[in-house]
Amino acid sequence: MNKIKLWFFRYAKRHQKGREVIFPNYNKVRSVALVFAGEQNKEIERIIRQLEKDSIMVEIVGYEPKQDFTIMGKPTSAALQALPSQRFDLVLDLSTTYHIGAQYLLMAIDATFKCGLRFMDVPEEDQQGVLDMMVSLPAPAEGDTYHSEDIAEQIIRYLKMINSTE
Repeated sequence: MNKIKLWFFRYAKRHQKGREVIFPNYNKVRSVALVFAGEQNKEIERIIRQLEKDSIMVEIVGYEPKQDFTIMGKPTSAALQALPSQRFDLVLDLSTTYHIGAQYLLMAIDATFKCGLRFMDVPEEDQQGVLDMMVSLPAPAEGDTYHSEDIAEQIIRYLKMINSTE
């Protein structure tokens, strides 16, 4: 079943509409969409406060893997209808585990730049083409998982560091 899901996902990724990718200057970012699994809600609140402190409008896109995706991994029509329709300067995928359904959501959100975590246990070709920038974090200790705050902190740090040379 996973091979079939992957085939459909790769097909959808190859046929997604093109978009202009613009690397953001963090100091000029005004709108961010945060994408995350529903169980991460508690971690997301701190990230939202930090972004709002930086004068950034934040839209959250939470998903429940068991109810928002079909058996083939695609988002349900209700999940797609719940997506924000405006264009964002930045999308931060704060998912701590890889979901094909979340990748479909990321493709559906209109943004000039999309970034998230590089999952080492997923083939790179299945992650490229959806995100414009992927950060790598050290593997979590056995029995532990990645944390949304760590992902957001690394992405924001890289964006600020890259733009500090201008």
